[in-house]
Amino acid sequence: MKKNKKLLTIAITAFSAMTMLWGCGKGSGSEEETSGYVYVPEYVEMDVECNYINSVAAVGDDVFMNTVSWNEETGESSNALYKYDMLEGKGEVLPLALDENSNVNGMVGTADGNLLMVVNIYSYEQDENGEITDYHSEMELWKVSAEDGSVAESKDLSGIFDDPENTYVQNICADGQGNIYLSDGDNGIHVVDQGLNKICDIKLENWIRSMTASKEGDVYITTYGENGLELRKVDLTTKKLGEPVEGFNGGYGNQEFSVGATKSFLVDDSSKVSVFDLSTGTEEELFKWLDADINSDSVTQRGELSDGRVWAVTRDYSADGPASVELVLLNRKDASEVPQKEKITYGAMWVDSNVKKAIIDFNKTNEKYRITVKEYGNGVEDYQAALTQFNADLTTANCPDIISLSNVDFHMYVSKGVLEDLYPYMEKSGINKEDYLENILKAYEEDGKLYGILSGFYVSSTLAKESKVGDKTGWTLEEMLEFAQDKDPESVFPYGSRSSIFYYCIYNNIDEFIDWESGKCSFNGEDFIKTMEFAAKFPEEYDYQKEREGLSARIRSDKILLMDNSITSVQEYQMITGMFGEKVAFLGYPNSERKGNLIQPAGGCMGLASKSKNKDGAWEFMQVMISEEYQNSLVSEHGNSYGFPIRKDALEKQFELDMTPDYYEDGDGNKVESAKTTWGWDDFQMEIMAATQEEVDAVKKLIDSAEKVAGSVDEQLVNIITEESEPFFKGQKSAKEAADIIQNRIQTYVNENS
Repeated sequence: MKKNKKLLTIAITAFSAMTMLWGCGKGSGSEEETSGYVYVPEYVEMDVECNYINSVAAVGDDVFMNTVSWNEETGESSNALYKYDMLEGKGEVLPLALDENSNVNGMVGTADGNLLMVVNIYSYEQDENGEITDYHSEMELWKVSAEDGSVAESKDLSGIFDDPENTYVQNICADGQGNIYLSDGDNGIHVVDQGLNKICDIKLENWIRSMTASKEGDVYITTYGENGLELRKVDLTTKKLGEPVEGFNGGYGNQEFSVGATKSFLVDDSSKVSVFDLSTGTEEELFKWLDADINSDSVTQRGELSDGRVWAVTRDYSADGPASVELVLLNRKDASEVPQKEKITYGAMWVDSNVKKAIIDFNKTNEKYRITVKEYGNGVEDYQAALTQFNADLTTANCPDIISLSNVDFHMYVSKGVLEDLYPYMEKSGINKEDYLENILKAYEEDGKLYGILSGFYVSSTLAKESKVGDKTGWTLEEMLEFAQDKDPESVFPYGSRSSIFYYCIYNNIDEFIDWESGKCSFNGEDFIKTMEFAAKFPEEYDYQKEREGLSARIRSDKILLMDNSITSVQEYQMITGMFGEKVAFLGYPNSERKGNLIQPAGGCMGLASKSKNKDGAWEFMQVMISEEYQNSLVSEHGNSYGFPIRKDALEKQFELDMTPDYYEDGDGNKVESAKTTWGWDDFQMEIMAATQEEVDAVKKLIDSAEKVAGSVDEQLVNIITEESEPFFKGQKSAKEAADIIQNRIQTYVNENS
């Protein structure tokens, strides 16, 4: 990849955003309420420039960042230690004695108020041609002064690990007695004392998810056990792990822990921040990130101050520039101090990162409305129960104002009458539908009414060599089965299994088998029965351990004939063509109309609830996603890998940038075209040059061929098909008998939900 010459700048004007930012805490369920408290963010000014932040750690109420800068003129990198006193509001840059062949692998604060760093030191020898002939790495543990960044003591860690040159320190932690804990990539914990003398090694069977000190001064890890993610103490007395902590809910296993100031731990599960008390085994929610106008996807580190405030370091990436880093302090305020706004509810199984950013931007700037989020699927153990609740709420007074249509069966919602026609809102707002890709809008139409909008999209398809299937953009299920009939199952798809065949032939085109408007199903028809018989040729589970050639090598030698993939950009199209080694046909998924190239929303898709009591306010947010300004923001000079914009002019701008060459000046002052970037997949890698008109035209043809929204199948339907097809695969029933049972069960389900 090309190096970005711009520096990442951390310099944000400090301000209290109480007038427009909202963070809900206990007792404050909506803006209409003024009791309870909220968390209000304050963005801190930090005067430091760097290319990236390598490690972050806290020592008491000070935050430390190991920053790395790249000097374009000398071609060298340099390290520094940035210190910010969060109580005093003062920052300074401390020197750090690292050369360009060293980097900080991990950093943590200690009980005595200093820092511990795991430092990797690299050395290598080169021959006369510049080729590396000998490479060596060492790992050291440094004790670093939090006052001036000087190294008080260092120790070679080669005696700690069995194979230090091939060991990666995953976590570093320190307890209240000054003992140091290091976890490696082989599920081992290595403990040394303050003198850096080894105390013990603890070997675990399962991967260590995280390791954190508690307020009480003990060290805990999270690891997977019989009941999912578990929180367990590292017990130096017994030199093994303690029993799983009672009251800890592992959820999806995405929690990040920090030492607590008020309770044992501060816990971040990516949607909310809580405190966990080891003495009582209870967790208390402080706030949700979105309620505090912070995108949790950009939070890299967080902690709790002695005065009860929460701090976070966030990093937002830009396709066309450096990442921006912010230090945020979250202050607990009485809810009555925060101005009230009209509440608009956004309901989703989970919220796309781009939608999170759009919600945050809207809430910061809109003086009348505020979007609040009800995320049904995040952190729940029973996803199906959460989806059932989501669907139930859409037909009751609990219905959100805006409904996320990502990863749900859009047509089912239309048939239930829960969505509002959006064309009148577009017309009232002066938004011309002719400015948008016609096929994308039509995909979300029924009877000439528009029920969903999306900011961007990509195209899901099935790929094959054109020399094998001809120049076409679709096929029926019968044609696909005929193509694969006499082929070795292992040569049909890269990762073929019975379940993958159902996804390919059935789930991606579920509307071929369920008509939500009429309520009719056809799972006992010839197409479904043939699919079951085809799936029976494949293994129940794909053997990922079997030695195979790389994917590109197998495609080029015809050992793989079909590839299921999505095209998100012209650059990805270029990479796929290079990977196949010849012209590619985009056949799509089989259906009766031969229109199997499917539209997948990128960056969120949403509809307006017909039950909403504030439709104008909801639309005010929704129209942002298709505004000219927002659509143009999706265009990237480095190749948009996040999908295509739906506005015609924005898409043309993207194509123009894709075809614009990049240049560099050689030693003789000649202008030479350079690669825009590098793409790779498995055994294949290629430099991406400026696209040709032919390549852009091929992508346009692919986009134009996509007329349907990719089906998202209710897990309950998948469970029914999986359960009732099993007797056929075991030879206990015929395909027809199994299909009849599947038809009856799904028909009952559809009747109950349409």
